[in-house]
Amino acid sequence: MKIAIVHDYLDVYGGAEVLANAVFEVFPEADVYTATYNKQLLDSLGIFKGAKIFFPNWGKYIPKKLLVLFLPFYFEHLDLSKYDLVISSTAHFAKGVKTNEKQIHISYIHTPPRFLYGYETSTKNRNAWYMKILLWPIDFCLRRKDQEFAKRPDFLLCNSKEVQNRIKRIYKRDAEVIYPFAQVDSQNIKNETLSIDSKSYLVISRLESYKNIDFLIKVFGKNNIPLIIAGTGSEEETLLELVSKYRSIKMLGRISEETKDHLYKTCKAVVCAVKNEDFGIAAIEPMAYGKPVIALKSGGYLETVEEDKTGVFFDDLNEKSLLGAIRRLQKIGFDHELIKKHAKKFTKEKFQKNIKNFVEEKLKWKSAL
Repeated sequence: MKIAIVHDYLDVYGGAEVLANAVFEVFPEADVYTATYNKQLLDSLGIFKGAKIFFPNWGKYIPKKLLVLFLPFYFEHLDLSKYDLVISSTAHFAKGVKTNEKQIHISYIHTPPRFLYGYETSTKNRNAWYMKILLWPIDFCLRRKDQEFAKRPDFLLCNSKEVQNRIKRIYKRDAEVIYPFAQVDSQNIKNETLSIDSKSYLVISRLESYKNIDFLIKVFGKNNIPLIIAGTGSEEETLLELVSKYRSIKMLGRISEETKDHLYKTCKAVVCAVKNEDFGIAAIEPMAYGKPVIALKSGGYLETVEEDKTGVFFDDLNEKSLLGAIRRLQKIGFDHELIKKHAKKFTKEKFQKNIKNFVEEKLKWKSAL
């Protein structure tokens, strides 16, 4: 059986790329198609090992903010006719690949494109009134194309009930939830000793505007509460300038897996502040170490954080609400083993087993026709 895996971008590394690589590990004989590709990045991370990756050379010459305009054309003109099974992994337009009646197309949708349906994105200047006027005709056309693309897969999968509801509302289609997983080294967790004297709170995230890191810096800094921030992104320089005003905040930039393990083991809790998060792997990883989470009461966090058991919620993106959650967390005697047990609901092994079973079920259904 010939298999193709289609993923939006492979020049960045986030939750979607972690998941796409896990799918590739289930089907290592698959060819991989993407709009952008950074071989050096993938090799350094050790993902998509041995994969035959196809991508357009012209993609690297187009600025990322403009590339999105070309993606619908690229994906729907891919010739995938030689494959029996096509699996797309997408938050943009990879679901738009065309297949025929003899093929099966399964699309794992991380979310309908956030920028097209009113959800916060990493492009902050989209919120300016003049940009909304300028972009309206472009977004209108892209939305129509996205709606058309959503009809093409035979079956839809998604990462949370939050996204399942978005798909039902926006695309008028049903999708099955297969939860993502925490990307952590189980051996390190097994051998860890929890630091009960932890004082610093922790954020591990891409530094994009919709992650609301600036809000966290201001609240923690103003109240002299220790906060460590790890990660890189388009907002890094802006945030570094903001951090310079506060003594209690440290920014580490890109970190190694060893450093990440150490930070999880020695932090007091992890803070997550994305509004309408699709799923939120950042909330699961610390739980695998037995550490609680302070999360905005929104989106996918509602499916991963259990109030007063694995963490606490804050209701709004304001100082009073967040400080109230911090005070509540400090008063709770968390059961670290219970938190670890909760995190085991979201493992890579479980995800890959569920993907494999879903594909095999649909292949049997197709062969019975």
